[in-house]
Amino acid sequence: MKITDLVPWRGSRQDVPAQASRMDPVGALQLDVDRAFDNFWRMLRFPLPDFGSPDQTEVRVDVSDDGKAVTVAAELPGMTESDVDVSVDGGFLRIRGEKKSDRKTDEDGVSIRERTYGIVERVVPLPDGVEPDAAKATFKNGVLTVVIPKSAEARTDRKRISVQAG
Repeated sequence: MKITDLVPWRGSRQDVPAQASRMDPVGALQLDVDRAFDNFWRMLRFPLPDFGSPDQTEVRVDVSDDGKAVTVAAELPGMTESDVDVSVDGGFLRIRGEKKSDRKTDEDGVSIRERTYGIVERVVPLPDGVEPDAAKATFKNGVLTVVIPKSAEARTDRKRISVQAG
């Protein structure tokens, strides 16, 4: 017996069935619809806001702990201090912002009116030993900074561990 007797196609692809080259009709319809929407959006002269993008629904935060206090800096672009609500509840810092806008422009005989409304919220877990009654919050240039001091007990409970080469 030769090794070529074990190979089913013997070096030529004559025995392998050809794949059908028909296009899926549903796939073709989807491509046509996608192309029509792409062409429609290109025709518009005015950019529309991108509703539902992650950047508009999520609050980005930086959390740091220097041993004396926990500092949380949250980005809330386009908001003012009256749009922001900050609270501490059950060991969690809750930052909530609500933004409303109504804008109307008239350009070249085209009238555009945009209304937007959105709520963003972020919950940050806090370590044990913080004093929420002594917390302070400031808002400047779209950045909310919350500083929550730690209790004296929590500051002394911190232990340093030395690191040795392995």
